[in-house]
Amino acid sequence: MSSTDWRSILVEELSEKPRYEPDWRRPSRRIIAVSTEIARQRGWPVVPPCYHPSRYKYVYEKPRIAIVLDVSGAISKDFYKAHIEELNNCIKRIKPEELWVLYCDNQVRRVKHYKQPGAMMVESPESVPSLRGSSAYTPAFRYIGERRYEIRVKGIVYLTDLRPGEPWEKLSRELPTLFYRTGAEKLLWLVPSDVKEDDFWEPPIGKIVWI
Repeated sequence: MSSTDWRSILVEELSEKPRYEPDWRRPSRRIIAVSTEIARQRGWPVVPPCYHPSRYKYVYEKPRIAIVLDVSGAISKDFYKAHIEELNNCIKRIKPEELWVLYCDNQVRRVKHYKQPGAMMVESPESVPSLRGSSAYTPAFRYIGERRYEIRVKGIVYLTDLRPGEPWEKLSRELPTLFYRTGAEKLLWLVPSDVKEDDFWEPPIGKIVWI
């Protein structure tokens, strides 16, 4: 998809869809009425089947998401300034229940946690080196995985250039397991479109969204 669509992709992928589920807290009036009528016609004792669920329970759960920002210098300070407002506009549209923001280079340097009904706004990294430093992706996934009962996210977004300092083959082997341990269901790699002009690591899981 075109890089101009990244905002729509982000909102579509991370927003929860409302659904209908059986509601076991109350019996279905239709089932009770039909069963009662049949019982009377046949001379049976009338025993309302209260174990039948209603079909009209409307369920909507606000999403819980984590956003990882690469602060190794892989993403420039100017790039963050140019896109952080648009990223925050996406978050407003998604309306997450909880948001975790991890600032990571070769380790997790800082973590911010936001929760409804408070304001949720991703802050630009406080400092980004002008020269690229060491970067690694596994620390962020390990951090979330080790705290999966606290950081209960369904979606993870990683803003980076897909050129980690870790051995690429080893990373490709380890990442699926690390992601599974986070308990998340979706993984999006948010990547500047100029990265396509040179070699980059192709992740074995997740979806690349070009900016």
